[in-house]
Amino acid sequence: NCTELLCEGDNKEKVIPTQCSPVKEITCANRYPPILVPDENGCCYHYECQCVCSGWGDPHYITFDGIYYTFLQNCTYVLVKQIVPKYDNFRVYIDNYYCDSEDGLSCPKSIIIFYKSTNVTLTRELMNGVMKNVIYFNKKIVQPGFKKDGISISMLGINMIVEIPEIGATITFSGLIFSVKLPFSKFGNNTEGQCGTCSNSKSDECRLPSGKIISSCPQMAHHWHVGNDTSCSGVPPPPIITTPPPLPQCKTPLCKLIKSKVFEPCHDVIPPEPFFKGCVFDGCRVPNASIQCSSLEMYATECAARGICIDWRGKTNSTCPYNCPANTVYKACGPINPATCEPSSVEHSGYGVTEGCFCPEGQTLISEDSNICVSDCCKYSVFREKWMKDCQECVCDKRTLKVHCTRPKCPPLTKPEYCDEPGYMPVQVQISEDPCCTRTECYCNISQCSEVTHKCSVGQETVITTQPGKCCPSVTCRPSCAVNDTFYSPGAVIPSGPCEKCTCSNSSSPHRAFVKCEPVICDTYCPAGYKYTKKPGQCCGTCKAVACTVTLGDNTTHVLKVGEVWNPPGNNCTFYTCENYDDQFIPVIVQKSCPSINPDDCDPDDIRISDDGCCRVCPTQPLKSCKKHNTTTVIHYNGCVSPAPVELTYCEGSCDAYSRYSPEANMMEHKCTCCQDIKTSQRTVTLTCSDGTHLNYLYTYVEKCSCVNTEC
Repeated sequence: NCTELLCEGDNKEKVIPTQCSPVKEITCANRYPPILVPDENGCCYHYECQCVCSGWGDPHYITFDGIYYTFLQNCTYVLVKQIVPKYDNFRVYIDNYYCDSEDGLSCPKSIIIFYKSTNVTLTRELMNGVMKNVIYFNKKIVQPGFKKDGISISMLGINMIVEIPEIGATITFSGLIFSVKLPFSKFGNNTEGQCGTCSNSKSDECRLPSGKIISSCPQMAHHWHVGNDTSCSGVPPPPIITTPPPLPQCKTPLCKLIKSKVFEPCHDVIPPEPFFKGCVFDGCRVPNASIQCSSLEMYATECAARGICIDWRGKTNSTCPYNCPANTVYKACGPINPATCEPSSVEHSGYGVTEGCFCPEGQTLISEDSNICVSDCCKYSVFREKWMKDCQECVCDKRTLKVHCTRPKCPPLTKPEYCDEPGYMPVQVQISEDPCCTRTECYCNISQCSEVTHKCSVGQETVITTQPGKCCPSVTCRPSCAVNDTFYSPGAVIPSGPCEKCTCSNSSSPHRAFVKCEPVICDTYCPAGYKYTKKPGQCCGTCKAVACTVTLGDNTTHVLKVGEVWNPPGNNCTFYTCENYDDQFIPVIVQKSCPSINPDDCDPDDIRISDDGCCRVCPTQPLKSCKKHNTTTVIHYNGCVSPAPVELTYCEGSCDAYSRYSPEANMMEHKCTCCQDIKTSQRTVTLTCSDGTHLNYLYTYVEKCSCVNTEC
């Protein structure tokens, strides 16, 4: 995921994102645009040039690094081989032949590709009086779509294509035009042959088999002869390369198209000069003007590979025709992956377009190796022999893959349907058992009914109803009460004044009704805590709360006025009060909690009931008041001792004492009280003596203390 995990020790890890250097623009010697490719780690990218070598005509070469030259010999030569073998015997040969024997001009006859133990030959042969593309795989003819040993073979427009995905190689051949495309990352600086070195430098392009670099690529091309056949020209290479002289009064009108506005959109992408030179060279040495077509075709092909469409054949005055089978149409810029009825396993790489024969709009090619176009691919025939489409039974012609559909006959109806009732009209509906067949059903269309004109007498209401099974409505008159142009049925309540209730009642006379009104009797009863209150404009009043109501557990109810406090009988710790918020009377309950009594701080005889009768309280005493205290000690008496500590009690604490002047007595008054026992008891403890005898010892135990008056 483009990160590195660094172990820092002590069981600690650190994640470091991969840092990518800025992508640098590069310039390619062959003028092809550089392509963006991933680094080995797959996280960063860099630009690299494309290794593309192409040739056409008799023949003209453009090497991997963009050098143009012409080579006129009819032997088999090495186009591409590896300097250091890395990829399983991969190499490409070209086999030339004399296409004009009088002047010694040669043209490509076939392209031969070697990979591993496989030999693939792309050529054109005369079959049934017509020159056709032929592909040999290990000397056996194969069809486009063939795949074996890592090699894929296909057709794209007029081109035969061999692709080797493992090494990224693509080789194409169309008779007079060939091209070899290799990835720079695998073959850069490691190719030699007539296509050059793919080093992105023109200085080392003309390399001999010995490794020596010379300046003349036509001279270099002679050295790449294959085999020991000395009967073909060019073995050994001549010291001086000569070419046939041009024809007298040479005219090449087709070549001018290369520099015209027809190819102008491509001029800035691919320089036209090499193709123009090759075209003039061919046109001035071969009498057949069609030889010039290869230069135009090559230039248009290179432009199409870069996404630039050049529709040029129509500008050649029928000199460079492209004939297509009767059921296909020529397109100068067709898709590189045209759709077929059988999905192709070969996807041609690239974003460009190609010329060739394609199916008309709305039709699809049956397969990649077929010239038959169909409007329907019979895709259902894979699963079943027949199928239904738009209520037609369809079958597929397995020879042409065309679909033939016929409409099946519907079963005869058992009983015809006639729509005689008013308002009904015949409608065709699908049969649930067979949705492709219909039957006639009668459907109600109320717009077909005649207008209702019946009128009722005064005091009667016109009622429109539709009877079951009928479409058009019928009119009846019924007695009703008419009030303010509104009809009310018998039993209906009629709006009236606030203190009366009016209803529509049946009259003793037939077909008549009358309005009957009765005064409204108000219910003035209100529950406790509520008061009956009348409102202006209303006949009857309502019960309005005026106090709080408290309901106890025995279902007794007590009414409280605002601010009143009430205790339920027998419960002095709970009281209720009533509060008013925005005319809402809310009872509030208050529950009193009693403080706890510490028995050490209060004598049980001093405990009493609080003034409100709720809690048991102990009168408060001053700090350190007179009270009984407990202590434990071991008693020693005449050599005898208690076997365990004995609890003893004593009185201690402050009592009232004062000395103050009394105006009434005109003298000082004194009061003295002291903390002393007011209740005691005698208790006995058995002491153990040193001689082993026991002694019963009697001592005084203070039961209660209090402040006692004494003389000052």
